[in-house]
Amino acid sequence: MQISPGAWSRPQQWDPFCACMRGHGAHLQSLAVTAWPGHNPDAGLQAHAEAVLAGIPPEAENVVLLGHSFGAFPMLEAAVTLGERVKGLLLIDAFLPELGASIFAQSEGSSGPEAIRAATIDGLAQPPDPAIWGLSGVRAEAARAVMQPHALRAFEEELSPAALAAIDTIRPRGFINASAHARSPFRRAFEALQGRPDWLSLQIEGSHLFHLERPAALAYWCGQLLRMAAGRSF
Repeated sequence: MQISPGAWSRPQQWDPFCACMRGHGAHLQSLAVTAWPGHNPDAGLQAHAEAVLAGIPPEAENVVLLGHSFGAFPMLEAAVTLGERVKGLLLIDAFLPELGASIFAQSEGSSGPEAIRAATIDGLAQPPDPAIWGLSGVRAEAARAVMQPHALRAFEEELSPAALAAIDTIRPRGFINASAHARSPFRRAFEALQGRPDWLSLQIEGSHLFHLERPAALAYWCGQLLRMAAGRSF
C-alpha cells in the first residue's frame, strides 16, 4: 500500500495510522507514505506522481493506493503509469476529479484559493492553521509539527485526461468521509458517491485529519478494502 498524504503533510503525520495498519494483520508486503517535494515551487502534479511511484517497490504486482485530500490527484496520475498493477483505490476525505479537474477548481466561489495564494511565498503555499480542520490545543500542535510548505502550482494544475479516466477503471474503490460542512469539497464528493454500487463509501466521525485523531478506525476500514482487493469478502 502506498499512501499519498494531503497537501502540506510530511510522511510522519501518518505514523499513528501506519502503526495501526501494521498491527491489523493485513499481510502487507510494503506500506509507505509519499514524501512530497515540499520545497520545490516548480513541482506540479507529475512531479508529485513521480514521488508516489518512487515509494512503490518495482517488483510489486498488486498495489493499493490511498489518497488523502490533495493526495488523490497525484495518486491518480501515478495510477496511469502503474496500469494493471493497481488493485484498489481508497480516497480519504479527498478531492473527487468529477467535481473539478484541479484542486482550486473545486473551491470556486470560496475564500480558500485566494487565502492560500495570499499566504504563498516564492511559489510555496505555507501551511494553514490546523484550526481550519477543527483541531485545537495539543492536537493542533501535533499536526503543525508535521507540516511543510507545498508548491502552489500543484493546486492549480489540472489532472491529465488519462488520470481523469483512470478512476473509472479501477476496482475496488472506496471513499471515507469525515468532513461534515456542507460547502466542503470532500463532503460534496462523498454525497456524489452515496448509493453507487461501484463504490464503498463510508462516513466516519472526526476532523479532516482523522488519520491523526482516529487511526485505528481508519486502519480497520482500510483493511476491509484490502480484503476486497484480495478477492475476499468482509
